[in-house]
Amino acid sequence: MANAADKTAVMTENLRDMGLDDETTAKCLMLIAEKRYAELEKLLQAYRRTLLDSVHKYNDRIDCLDFFTYTLRKNGGI
Repeated sequence: MANAADKTAVMTENLRDMGLDDETTAKCLMLIAEKRYAELEKLLQAYRRTLLDSVHKYNDRIDCLDFFTYTLRKNGGI
């Protein structure tokens, strides 16, 4: 865990915990250092949409799995 006194290390760890790759993490840190917060927000919003798309995709798959197993049980297959 990063030393809380080292803000850059804390931010780096936080960005990596979000799942950002090294290149995107470095870009975020650069945008923060240059106080280009509007660009940083756009980048993070785009990444958030990507994560949400993944959540929705896997949720759809879970729904299909649940329906499939429900149908099998209903028809005596399980």
